[in-house]
Amino acid sequence: MGIIKTALLAIPAGGAVGGGYLAYLVATTSLVDLTKSDPMFKTKTYKKYNPKDNPALQDVVIKRIPLSAVKPELRNDEKALTLEFCRGVWSGFNYWPQSKYQEFYDKPPGTENQLWHTSELKKATFETGLKFSNHFEVVNNEGNEIVVRCGGSPLQPGLRNSDGLIFFSAKIDKEASQAEFKLKSALFNSVGTFAKDAGHPVPPKIEFLHRWYVRMLTSSGVGNVKA
Repeated sequence: MGIIKTALLAIPAGGAVGGGYLAYLVATTSLVDLTKSDPMFKTKTYKKYNPKDNPALQDVVIKRIPLSAVKPELRNDEKALTLEFCRGVWSGFNYWPQSKYQEFYDKPPGTENQLWHTSELKKATFETGLKFSNHFEVVNNEGNEIVVRCGGSPLQPGLRNSDGLIFFSAKIDKEASQAEFKLKSALFNSVGTFAKDAGHPVPPKIEFLHRWYVRMLTSSGVGNVKA
């Protein structure tokens, strides 16, 4: 479900590096469950792809770095900073295993115009409509927030049993002299009908892997904006 397919490939690779990398992720990122008061749930994009407001595995990874650590040309431009953050997520080493897996095992006819290589994603503008790896599609780009749909093939534009959205944003705080990066994700079944008190449909083991993987992606993204 969602980006979990990627996590199943990437987490073992991260584990091979050792506990030090995982400890680094914990020390340098915060992962928080999202509540329904979060603005994400009020967006037209979220309501479009989860019209029944079905239960979701919903969280946000937050990472902050000193503004002095950001590339000079990005320190006064949140739109450019958000784009470079998003580029770093998809062109970094943490996404590379999934990109290769998708290229070799999930490249059906009709996907020739999609992006398949991390080198291409490093230069992409992530405009609405961009599709890549037969698993992701940019469904909204307002400059300082980019939204990517996941959970299935872009060749299936309708609602899905496995669906999800990822929101990327970057904020510049001049007073605190820091930059803040957020990767919000919501994974859900957009087709089914659930009881009001139902929990999200993601199994515990997969949820565990997901929570590590979103930290890894965020770390890759922030690494791309550093001076």
